Amino acid sequence: MKKPLTDEDLLERAAIDGRVAFALAAFALGAGLVALLDRLGVPERLVAILAPVATATGLATVGLLVGSMRISRFYAAGRAVPGYYAGLALASLGAGLFLPFAPPVPAGTSMRGLLTGFGIGFLLAALVVGPFLRKTGAFSIPDLIAARFPNLALRLGVVAVVGAVGLLVGLAGYETAVRALLQTSGANRLSATVLTGLVLMLIIVPGGLTGVVWTATGAAGIFIAAFALPMILLASRGTPLPFPILGDEALWSLALARMGEWHAITQSPGDPMGLALVAAIAIGVAVLAPLLSPAMTCRDGSSARLAGLAGTAWIIVLGALVAATMALASMSLDQRMTGQRPDRLPDFVYAASAKGLVSICGEQVATQAAALEACRKTPGFNNVLRAEDYVASGAWLTVGLPASRGLSVAFSGLVGAALTSIAMMIAAAGFQIVGTALGHDAFYRVRDSSALTSRRLAITRFVLIVAILGCGALVQSVSLDPRALIGLAIAFSAAALAPLLALSLWPRAAGADATIALLVGLATAEIVIVLGGGTPSVERMALSSIAGGIAACVSGFVTSLFRPGGPESQGGAFVHGVLHGDQDVLNPDKGA
Repeated sequence: MKKPLTDEDLLERAAIDGRVAFALAAFALGAGLVALLDRLGVPERLVAILAPVATATGLATVGLLVGSMRISRFYAAGRAVPGYYAGLALASLGAGLFLPFAPPVPAGTSMRGLLTGFGIGFLLAALVVGPFLRKTGAFSIPDLIAARFPNLALRLGVVAVVGAVGLLVGLAGYETAVRALLQTSGANRLSATVLTGLVLMLIIVPGGLTGVVWTATGAAGIFIAAFALPMILLASRGTPLPFPILGDEALWSLALARMGEWHAITQSPGDPMGLALVAAIAIGVAVLAPLLSPAMTCRDGSSARLAGLAGTAWIIVLGALVAATMALASMSLDQRMTGQRPDRLPDFVYAASAKGLVSICGEQVATQAAALEACRKTPGFNNVLRAEDYVASGAWLTVGLPASRGLSVAFSGLVGAALTSIAMMIAAAGFQIVGTALGHDAFYRVRDSSALTSRRLAITRFVLIVAILGCGALVQSVSLDPRALIGLAIAFSAAALAPLLALSLWPRAAGADATIALLVGLATAEIVIVLGGGTPSVERMALSSIAGGIAACVSGFVTSLFRPGGPESQGGAFVHGVLHGDQDVLNPDKGA
């Protein structure tokens, strides 16, 4: 039964609406200022840098404004985020999670397979796992697992796994944000790394999950505006938009075929490896800790379900905007390049090729002479470019539409700001999971359950600062692969966390059974990877996570059959409370 809103709830809701209004006004002012500077003739490079910097400053300001010394606000955003706002944050995190997988896709996979796996996983996280976690009243996955299975070894094991998942996702988001800044603003790597790290600290450290959720909500709004405004402007000029139902379906088919020539869009139907990959991604994403954070900030289980529905609707909107943008960019690039001499292309083409976003005759070239020389080596070249003589990466198709259509550089800067902010959000969510796992689930629950609120938050904030600084140093010194990092996080989640959540709903299961399941799942996944030899491929990672998850579930269920179970048992009472109780099955944290 849903509780009525109290006066305190109404005041909190008014404060939330005020923060949202402030964020919208700040964004509109910043975007207007960038557009005005562009109209005044400010150098294009400065305008391109100002857009993401202004956006990052706005996100950091929101993080500072929501700072708090209350446990419930820091770890669960006060359980006061309305479902529609939490859904927008969920869509933002989902987009950030998929952002590194823009074409070309990894060998052995297909874009359709990736989209299917991520889509199913997102739906499960939004509509099933997220509301389930919120209904239990847990602050985190380790909090839930430890309450269901009071076993110290298991708690520490789950904390280690969830902390590793959060760190991998945070590191992937950090690297993706730096790359987005490099590609869209022309900043050097050191300045991009420092700016990203500083913004992440200001988002997470003062307010914890409150800062993550509200900045993620703002990032989603920026993303929608950045991709919708160019479309609206071009449509108002009479440009046909390649998109099914709402646009020109014939152009959409042509654009899809063109992108299919550049990148693998499909995979042979019924391919067992493709099905295994889809299943592994779906299971891992469904229980991926950073993606579940918005649900835990909702007032109750019904509000979390509303957030899931809203997040699903918003992720469809975000996906449609990006798909239409990529399709129109591919058609625009063909118009600007096919039949043209390689040394007489628009300047934006050479700039994109120098960054590795567009290849001309199989090479990345930065000048007209280099392009001409590369094409003269190509068999069958006859002075002008053919459709097969150039390839645009998914990254360029995402950001290149304003340049290819001759729009103001302010639009390009806005797209760069949107991609950077979305990447920062998944990084912030990952680091927040690390802080919660070590500061709350390990320190408070295990080490010192009588610790004062100030000490608990000090420990968590220290962990966050160390994690961000350490990852920043790593990003600056080594070029990382965000896809591999997210893939590893998904594999850990599928092999270890998904079986434990399933066992938590099995009344017979006890702490020993869950501990055995965790160890068997991780060991099986590791054995499958090692037996493959060398660097694990995408297929090997998928097989390892599926094999680990199945082995963990089977071992946990089998060992649990040797003990009695029923409604009166500890497990039976927990399961009955989760399935049939109203809300907050777990005993609330003393600081909540």
